[in-house]
Amino acid sequence: MQKLRKQLHRAANRIKCSRFAQKSVLAAIAITVSVSEAMAGSKGAAGFTKATQEVSSYQEPVSNLMKAIAAVIVLVGAFNVYFKMQNGDQDVKKTIMLTIGGCIAFIALSEALPLFFT
Repeated sequence: MQKLRKQLHRAANRIKCSRFAQKSVLAAIAITVSVSEAMAGSKGAAGFTKATQEVSSYQEPVSNLMKAIAAVIVLVGAFNVYFKMQNGDQDVKKTIMLTIGGCIAFIALSEALPLFFT
């Protein structure tokens, strides 16, 4: 039993001192790490793909919401212009331009929204 133990001990020491054995162990570790990173990378890519699909699915409802906000801007702006005209304020033109500008901006952005996701 002692003799077998000595032989195993010598063999282990030879393997420890062998450059080939050291390089083999390092190569095995490198392959293991690279395979695990590749698998993690593919899972990350799948996650990004799913996130892109989720965000793109909100495109139509957000566009409709922006058009609804533009409609509210028009209604509030129309009442605002009417009241300013009734009171004789001097800045009616400014209010009209701000209302129209806000409405045009929201409609243009709602139409341009799909271009950001293509």
